[in-house]
Amino acid sequence: MQKLDVYLRRLRQLASVPLDEYLQNEDLQAIVERRLQLAIQVCIDLANYLVAHHGLRVPDAQDNVFVILGEEKVIPSDLARRMAGMVRFRNILVHDYLEIDSAIVHKLLTTRLGDFDEFGQAMLRLFGIERSGVEAPT
Repeated sequence: MQKLDVYLRRLRQLASVPLDEYLQNEDLQAIVERRLQLAIQVCIDLANYLVAHHGLRVPDAQDNVFVILGEEKVIPSDLARRMAGMVRFRNILVHDYLEIDSAIVHKLLTTRLGDFDEFGQAMLRLFGIERSGVEAPT
C-alpha cells in the first residue's frame, strides 16, 4: 500500500499539467505512463493476494481478478469493473500492441486517480487497517 501511496502522490503532482503541455512533452508522458503502470500492478498484486487468501477461483486473465472480487462481494462490482479496465489499459502500456493515445492517458491522469484511492481504501478495510495514507481524490 505504501508503494501505491507514493505512485499516486507523484501522479497527482503531474495531474495539473495542462493537456497541450503534456502532449508536447514525451518525457513527461513516459513518466506518467510508467507510474500508472506501476500503480495498476500494485493493485493487481493485492487483488491476486485476496483471491488466493479467500480461496476464490483462479482468474483466467489478469483483469478477471477484479471481476472475481466483485462477484464475490469482496469489492463493489462497479469498482471491480473500473479496475478491470485499468488492467486492460496497463496491458496496452506494457505490451505496446496498440498506439498509446496520450490525450486518453492525460484524461485518466486527471480524472481517474480516485479509482486507485477507492481500491486502496477497500484494501485497508479488508485488512482491518485504519490510516489516511491513501490520499482522497482532489
